[in-house]
Order: sequence, then structure tokens, then C-alpha cells
Amino acid sequence: MMSGNRRLFEEGLNLLHGAHRQGAAQATRNNKTATLPKLKQMLEAGSKQNIVQLERLDEVFDSIGVRPDPRNDPAMQGICDLNEAEIAKHGDAADRDLINIEYGQVAAHFYIARYGTLRRAAHALGHAKAVKLLDRTLVETRAIDRAFTQLYDHLLSRRTSSRYPGETALATTAAMHPGLTVGLALGGVLAAAALVKAGRSKRR
Repeated sequence: MMSGNRRLFEEGLNLLHGAHRQGAAQATRNNKTATLPKLKQMLEAGSKQNIVQLERLDEVFDSIGVRPDPRNDPAMQGICDLNEAEIAKHGDAADRDLINIEYGQVAAHFYIARYGTLRRAAHALGHAKAVKLLDRTLVETRAIDRAFTQLYDHLLSRRTSSRYPGETALATTAAMHPGLTVGLALGGVLAAAALVKAGRSKRR
């Protein structure tokens, strides 16, 4: 008979499976309303990385010998609904970019919390491989959270510039977080790598 801890662990994995699909779809919608190319790159990378992390989650299921039974996560749906409602209220490009970054971070924090608790549950249940897989996504998501923070702060300081929504004001964004040189990015570090690459090309 399945223990209560294992049942909760599997339920959490199934909700997370659905949340990644919801998050990927929302990142794609946000990309359509974003203005700044740097932000659009991050959102596109985030959408793709949600799918990469979803595939990794399938590996977690395989490692514990269970087939996934994905379902939409009500918490992630609430984040998506609030994101859409806030975007609908604002027609200003700068406001929309800031809102998209804000909710990208809210989603990242959601994943950090969900992955953190599931990683601890996997450890308690003795699923060593699952722990490593969950931890990998957790590290990626913390990195993209930091990248969003830096971009948000930079936009706040530049939103009064007459050049908005040009990218000149963002040329130093990559230099603000040089530690993000890992290969993968809203979940992922692909976005961070793109920022670093763009920053280097600007300095040449």
C-alpha cells in the first residue's frame, strides 16, 4: 500500500508536470506582448526550457517506476490568469515589459518552491536519481530568477529614457550577472547565456 508521503510526492509531480505546460504557454503569450528584444529572448528561452524540464520530469517518473498522470496546477493557473489580467490593464510598452518580467519571476518562484519540496520528499523516500534530476532544474530556475531580477531593476532605472524600447540602454545587462554562464536557461539558463553573448558582442 502506498504510503502517505509517496502519494503526496507523486501528486506533486503530476501537478508540476501540468504546470510546466501551463508555464510554457504563458511564456509564449507574454512574448507576444513584450517589447524589448532582450526580454523576448528570455521569454522564448523560458518557453523552450519549460519543455526541456518537462522531459526531465518524465525521467523522474521513470526513475521511481511510475507513469505520469499530468493535471493542470491551480496555483500556476492563478499566476497565468493574474498575468493576463494585468497585461490587459496596461497599453504602455514599458509597463507591459515590467509586468511580464514580474510574472516571469512569480512563476520562477513557484517552481523553486515546488521543486524544493519535491526534492526533499524524494530524498526522504530514498529516490537518489530523482533528487539529482529535481535539483538540476532547481539550480536552473534560481539562475533565471536572478536574471529576471537584474533585468527588472535595469528597466526600472531606464524606463524614462527617450530611447525606450530600444536596446542601447540594456547593453550592460549581461555584465550585471557574469556568473550565469551555464549552458541551459524560466526555468533555464539559455536566457542568461543569451544575455552574456549579447553583452560580449556589444563590447567588441
